[in-house]
Amino acid sequence: MEVKLDSLNIEEAKLLDELLTKEIIKSESIRAKLFVIVASLLLIFFLVVAAFSYNSLLTFVTDFTPYYLTVVIISIFIAREVTISKVLKRSGNQFEKLNRKKALVARYSSVLFETSIPTLLIIVFSFYTKSFYLNISPLILLYFIFIALTTLSLDYRISLFAGAVSAVEYLAFSAYAINYNTLPVTDPIFTNSLMYIGKAIMLLVSGVAAGFVGEQLKRQIRNTFLTLLERNRVVNLFDQQISKEIVEELVNNSGELESKRKFVCIMFLDIRGFTQFAENKEPEEIIRYQNQVFGFMIEIITRNGGVINQFLGDGYMATFGAPLSRGNDCQNAVNSALEIISTIKGKNDIGEIPFTGIGIGLHAGEVVAGNVGTSIRKQYSISGVTVILASRIEGLTKQYKAQLLVSEQVLKEIDTTSLSIEDIGPVVVKGHENPIVIYKLA
Repeated sequence: MEVKLDSLNIEEAKLLDELLTKEIIKSESIRAKLFVIVASLLLIFFLVVAAFSYNSLLTFVTDFTPYYLTVVIISIFIAREVTISKVLKRSGNQFEKLNRKKALVARYSSVLFETSIPTLLIIVFSFYTKSFYLNISPLILLYFIFIALTTLSLDYRISLFAGAVSAVEYLAFSAYAINYNTLPVTDPIFTNSLMYIGKAIMLLVSGVAAGFVGEQLKRQIRNTFLTLLERNRVVNLFDQQISKEIVEELVNNSGELESKRKFVCIMFLDIRGFTQFAENKEPEEIIRYQNQVFGFMIEIITRNGGVINQFLGDGYMATFGAPLSRGNDCQNAVNSALEIISTIKGKNDIGEIPFTGIGIGLHAGEVVAGNVGTSIRKQYSISGVTVILASRIEGLTKQYKAQLLVSEQVLKEIDTTSLSIEDIGPVVVKGHENPIVIYKLA
């Protein structure tokens, strides 16, 4: 299920904004590292060429000065990008605190400086050779590298700005080369200004394309964070109610949160004589006893795929089959009930807990399961006649001196080969017109 931005509350929207800001800072740090790699490769290239083709280089320039200056400029650029990468890595939190206006000014200024590096190199060489040659030299291709790396800014405006700066600077230098230099050729392909305007347009288009890619990356990152937020919603909603395994299944099937009809098995459990037990006890003693008793019950129910929906002081309501079903939910519910009864007996026999008697009622049928509430407070709710009947069946355990009573609907769904079953027959319960058939299993 796709999560939409307009479904976020204020806190979630703020968290999403913070996560995106952190990701942008991380991406900017990576971009700086890539600039270091690219610039280092260029520097190595210049040094290798200078070492092995010294005389060849002098055919393009009057002396070796521009090459020295190029090494200095690239070295300064590398130092700058290394510093930026380290600062962003160590002090990213400080940049997060900058207001949007200051952050944008800083980013645009940085992109302006970086994108102007090819122009600076061209200007340096222009003093030592014909500007016309520079206009068709490999230096022009540096613009495309700088534009391409703006995709990591994750902002189409930054990429578009880089493309525009490159186009304007290239066009300005081209105009200078055409108007103030004697060109060694007369072919229109070199002298026609439309050729240079076309290249400038390509630089601008490259900025648009880089912006589109950057925006797609940002959208993918945002969707990932939105999915994580939805996951957190689910986990928070069901935290300490269901097992981690069911939480994982629920996260992977988040559409299950929508209210819908489901076939489930409902369990109601009541601790016998709890009121008399609590009458003369301190609150701390009561809580300690409840934790002792409910602790292992929760573990048993969770292990069998059940969810405790509500504690009722001296008991609880549990559901098998919602929000997710693990197969035969009635069988899981009966297994849980029998194990709870057996465990209670064992703990009573060894005196691990104060003597405790319980009554359990199980009924199966359709319910409406889903979230009830608003974004401020939500609760996963199970409602329907099935819930009421399960509660009524549990109430009958005292009358029939039973620890476990189940309805006919539950019995039909389980394996009865190893069970001792007593048919109590049709019983009229409060609030239900027709009698229901119940069975005693313990």
